[in-house]
Amino acid sequence: KKGLLEALIWGAFFMPSLPLIMGWMTLALPKSGLLNVWLMQAFNLDTPVFNIQSYGGIIFVSVLPWAAVLFLLLTPAFKGMDASLEEAARLAGAGKLATLKGITLPLLAPAILGVTMLGFLRMMESFEVELLLGYPVRIYVFTTRVYDRLSAIPSDYGMAMSLSTVFLLLVIPLMLYQWKLLAHGERYSTITGRGFAARPTDIGRWKYVTFGAVLAYFAVAVVIPVASLVLATFMQVPGLFNIEHPYTTANYPLTFADPLVLNSIVNAFVLGIGAATLGMFFYSLISYMVVRSSFAGRGVLEFFSWLPYAVPAIILSLGFLWAFVGGVRLPFAPYGSLQLLVLVFVVRGMPLGVRVMNGGIIQMGKELEESSRVHGGSWISTFRRIVMPLMRPAFLSAWIILFAIAIRDLASVILLYGPRSRVISVLMLEYWNTWLTGRASVLALVMVGMTIVAVALATAAGMRRAAVT
Repeated sequence: KKGLLEALIWGAFFMPSLPLIMGWMTLALPKSGLLNVWLMQAFNLDTPVFNIQSYGGIIFVSVLPWAAVLFLLLTPAFKGMDASLEEAARLAGAGKLATLKGITLPLLAPAILGVTMLGFLRMMESFEVELLLGYPVRIYVFTTRVYDRLSAIPSDYGMAMSLSTVFLLLVIPLMLYQWKLLAHGERYSTITGRGFAARPTDIGRWKYVTFGAVLAYFAVAVVIPVASLVLATFMQVPGLFNIEHPYTTANYPLTFADPLVLNSIVNAFVLGIGAATLGMFFYSLISYMVVRSSFAGRGVLEFFSWLPYAVPAIILSLGFLWAFVGGVRLPFAPYGSLQLLVLVFVVRGMPLGVRVMNGGIIQMGKELEESSRVHGGSWISTFRRIVMPLMRPAFLSAWIILFAIAIRDLASVILLYGPRSRVISVLMLEYWNTWLTGRASVLALVMVGMTIVAVALATAAGMRRAAVT
């Protein structure tokens, strides 16, 4: 059961947010949501029961995927805690509640605080949920206000840049504080050379409650919105039942007959492959320099590899947009091209890619490289023939995760795409905004399918990595 629970949480973590948002809109829009329509017809109500386009709806949809993220970030801290400390408290006469309060929570305090700050930062930079649910009803946050100023005619670049600057002034100090906290984490270390034991705690009958809660969460976060999307693909207009033929199968052939669909899917694959491949090449070099080399500026290099983590995707896109508007011209990345989008995702994925490669390189013994050097191998030869083959499983796992992020992200491309670089997330939004909701739902299912394939490949790469190590 424990493995099943973790698999469900991973499934919720990897689900693309845009289809899930559309699924909840299909269910709970005030006038056309399937759930509202059914309840109003069943109980003869005059007003809708749910309104997803409200502060409560935005918070609900935003929290659902982040519950999985926070769970996965806290799990290593629980697994790495020495069980003997809790056992010592029990032997000293402390009850379960006193042990939790006096031992467990203090030891987990840095992880909990760090994850809480991460959740706060990520919520502040959220874009897709607020764009689809809040923007049409004039509920704005930083990111959608920036988008609103850039969507105005004429575009208000000055206001957008001012808002972005204020946002960064608020966020970067929080990121630095979290970095400082992690740097002093040795005060809370429990894995030492004196012996270490990580044993699960028996929670008795509460395990059934926990299991049921995770199943309920997965159903609400993934199954229900995806099921509503599937139903929406077979309707003339989602939520409109009082017509002669409310159901149809025409949405599928109409969607795939549109030449823009194939073009957007191809662009998404090219973008994902290009960004993941180019990015992982640079991330591997950066990670090696930070972890293995004696380069004097490796601390600064590591800091800059963290920096994109503090910059919301929409603001990062604005920075690239402003660079071109301000007169910068790069022959290999003209505005509106896939090359520019690849460059954006290379920068966007740097914190994740470097961290994954750091973990793999740290696990690799230095004697392998030293042996190569002793036998006359150059640094480049050692890196190419020793380091990279040993790092291949970690490289592939990170590559596939970055690929999955690139093919589904909207905020990073919405200000920079052109007619020939439209990707599937952009076309999905265009369909939705022009009331072609059936076609948008079909594309949403295509994106879900692409993500599932990427996750399956990442899982296989991870299993291979475990076998190698």
